[in-house]
Amino acid sequence: MTKRIITGLTGAVLLLFLVIKGGLFFAVAVAIIMTAGIWEYSRLTGAYGREADFLLLLSLSLLYFFGRLLSLYTDWFPGEGLIGVAFLLCLLFSFFPAAQKYSRSTRREGLLSFFTVHLFGLVYPGILLTYAVMIRAFSPPLGTEVLLLVLAVVWLNDTGAYFSGLWLGKKKLAPTISPGKTVEGAVGGFFSGTIGGLLFGALIGLPFLWLLVATPVFCILGQLGDLFESLLKRGAGVKDSGNILPGHGGILDRFDSLLFVLPIAYYFLNFL
Repeated sequence: MTKRIITGLTGAVLLLFLVIKGGLFFAVAVAIIMTAGIWEYSRLTGAYGREADFLLLLSLSLLYFFGRLLSLYTDWFPGEGLIGVAFLLCLLFSFFPAAQKYSRSTRREGLLSFFTVHLFGLVYPGILLTYAVMIRAFSPPLGTEVLLLVLAVVWLNDTGAYFSGLWLGKKKLAPTISPGKTVEGAVGGFFSGTIGGLLFGALIGLPFLWLLVATPVFCILGQLGDLFESLLKRGAGVKDSGNILPGHGGILDRFDSLLFVLPIAYYFLNFL
């Protein structure tokens, strides 16, 4: 528990500093988190018998990431349609190893999953994490405020769910996916994230009606993101996606809730 708290507080302070600082420091931090997440994902896929090519996924994800940066901070590089281009490149560069692997075999059962595992890896965590930079760059200081709100809601949601489940948890939420999660924990996390998010958002001056819609949505998506990654680990037969963060596991274990919230938060941000 002590190790978990120390790691969590240290990471939270560092992340808050980088979000407020913004610019190159924040972009580099997101790129590093993305790299570690893709490495963990490629290892998870190996347990399914369809190991993703780490270098291919990393190259395509960073290409998309830096393309987004160029579109955000320059006037000459268009960002529209960049996801479609990234998907196309993923299919093209997956084709060559797939052709070499399956052309000599009469059995093609694994061909579709070979493409799917790379397309999925490009999105998760590559494209989803890129939304953190897109939110941060949105109409300063509004983007910074909303990104801080997202981090606060996700952190309060996770923390509230953990302690509510620890103290009150009895009824299992999804025993076949994550045996440790309880209904009481999910409810506690939802209320702590929503109420805490409303208070924090009001404190930094975000519109209350917008917060009233956004914060519960962020909480629900955060819990779904957590369950989603638990399902991936369950299928791979592992407890944690990695061991880079003492007491927390891997990068995907720590940022799984955030991944599902970021893209929706970006589009919610446009309503402001």
